[in-house]
Amino acid sequence: MLPRSAGILIPLFSIRTRDNLGRGEILDLAPMIDFALSMGHRVIQLLPLDETGPDDLSPYSAMSVMAIDPTYISMNGLPGVGRVVLARAREAVGRARFVSRPIIRREKFALLERAYRATRARGGRDEAAQLDAFIEANAYWLHDYALFRALKDHFNWTSWETWPPGIARRDPAALELVRRELADAIEMYGYWQFIAHRQWSEMRAYASSHGALIGGDLAFSPCRDSAEVWANQDEFDLSRTVGAPPDGFNPKGQRWGLPLPNWKQMRAQGFKVLRARARHASTLYDLLRIDHVVGLYRTFNFGSELAEPGVFTPVNEDDELRQGEEVIHAIKEEAGATELIAEDLGTVPPWVRASLTRLGVPGYKVMQWERDWGHGDEPFISPTAYPELSLATTGTHDTEPLTVWWRAQPIEVREKLVRGLGLEGKVNPRRMLEEAARDAILEVLYAAPSRLVIVPIQDLFGWSARINRPGTISAWNWTYRIPLRLERMRRSRAIQADVARLREIAVSSGRFNNQM
Repeated sequence: MLPRSAGILIPLFSIRTRDNLGRGEILDLAPMIDFALSMGHRVIQLLPLDETGPDDLSPYSAMSVMAIDPTYISMNGLPGVGRVVLARAREAVGRARFVSRPIIRREKFALLERAYRATRARGGRDEAAQLDAFIEANAYWLHDYALFRALKDHFNWTSWETWPPGIARRDPAALELVRRELADAIEMYGYWQFIAHRQWSEMRAYASSHGALIGGDLAFSPCRDSAEVWANQDEFDLSRTVGAPPDGFNPKGQRWGLPLPNWKQMRAQGFKVLRARARHASTLYDLLRIDHVVGLYRTFNFGSELAEPGVFTPVNEDDELRQGEEVIHAIKEEAGATELIAEDLGTVPPWVRASLTRLGVPGYKVMQWERDWGHGDEPFISPTAYPELSLATTGTHDTEPLTVWWRAQPIEVREKLVRGLGLEGKVNPRRMLEEAARDAILEVLYAAPSRLVIVPIQDLFGWSARINRPGTISAWNWTYRIPLRLERMRRSRAIQADVARLREIAVSSGRFNNQM
């Protein structure tokens, strides 16, 4: 079991340092870990690192749920990428806080191809042996991914469903032919993953040696146009799409565009794809957040007709419970020592949370949503009542930051929160959420029995920008970057004063050893 700990939710792409090219990179985790530990937080919780297509910003709609997005690879020290070449790339990317994804892809992919060519020309035996070992250990996903990635380039990023029939339906003779034709590209994309995973291993070792933990996110499903769906077509029902059931915000439900898992076939295959994903994730993370866990029990889905209402699969509660627990057991078996966390937010039947408790998997307690719904004036529940088997937080990547939420609430809702948290006299509900009031709220949250408290970085410093606005398509979604580079944050007196207060909150709540 994890020690009582505090952590920071921050997407890798949000980290800013002097060295990165337009977005956070793998090796930026070292200074981020140092910064987190300085404030008494030992967990860095990330969003999925999965590779997305050129026009897809959401990490929850991935072209591969196994491959690390190459744009996260750090360029420093790569073969063939000297100071002059890297300086030119930095000039092309610029120092703006927000850099468009096409520019980042263009510059990074050019450098990564240069590194691949330089490695091949150098022909070092040690690195070749390491690459061969990586390919062998990851053959269960890497061969399909590298071929798919090469084919996407070859067919100008059209969907695999439009490729020549023999390739689309994975005829062995057709695949053997294109493997020979695209051998160089296939080798290059395998090499890129080798570099990404080697850098990631360095950061896992760094975190371990400093007493820190890295958390990952198991997205619910790859997107329809993905390596995993192409390679396992019988395990997905491409006539249906996954979504969310109707609620007060979306009376017709939400269509996410993800393919419906063919649960019957997945069970017959022993949940092969899910097991592979969990096994791979266990090599990357200390904690693993299972996204949309209720969808593993019962998946809300739609047909192709827009007027057709959505349905749950399975439709029977007994079957739903059996399926969910089978899937969770499979993930736990493959995850091994990696701790699981269930994202159990949204419309979730009580029996799902009871099932997760029986399985020993903590769910979420989002402070603003924890209320005694349907009783009296629906008071907020004090964090002192949260179970130990839970993750307490002020929000997720999909919610507005705490300061924005507070500003949008009527006075009576703020008063209820203040009463629920026992902060009368400490937090004035008629004023904006100033630093002292924010710290008082965090103190109550951190004192909860919950084994984990993981808070979005915006809520630790009172920042107002958000990571994603669900149900919207915007250039600002999934592009959030922290206001200052980490180097400047370490030099800022104001930030360091916040750091000292946050460390004291973590220490006083028993979530950090002051001697570390």
